[in-house]
Amino acid sequence: MQIKKLVPPLTEQWKAIYERERPNLTPNAITGEALAEYVQTQFAATPITEEAYLDAIRTDVRNSAFFAEKLHGAEPDPAVFRLPDGTFVGIDRVSGWFIAENDAVRDELTFVKGLDEADLDNVLRTVDWLRSKKILERSKKKGHVPSPKKPFRKRADRREEER
Repeated sequence: MQIKKLVPPLTEQWKAIYERERPNLTPNAITGEALAEYVQTQFAATPITEEAYLDAIRTDVRNSAFFAEKLHGAEPDPAVFRLPDGTFVGIDRVSGWFIAENDAVRDELTFVKGLDEADLDNVLRTVDWLRSKKILERSKKKGHVPSPKKPFRKRADRREEER
């Protein structure tokens, strides 16, 4: 979902990053099923089975032309979780589509999910994965390694916890 209008200089910057990095990248995507297992085990997540949540995921996947194409005629198979910190994560096990309320969790899942051939042909998806990779590498260099119950968090989130 595009929230703000793309600025031409920014899209040119993304294209330049894509053109520089794309030749060095190969598909490394895990399945949506594997991503759901990762969330449940690495974050000690609690599954949510309420149909309203599952239907929201199905609808979002169907409404995304990019991910609807990855269904290859199948129906979405949603999984929804609540993390120990209250963050909701939704995943479609068929297409690999996901959403996370927390930016730090989203970055981690973007990196872990990886890129398939269709993603690698998409400038925005590829640059977003590279951005997430850079954020996680920078955090690890600073000595912050995600724990199963505490994913990478923004500095503001950590400050709030310290109060």
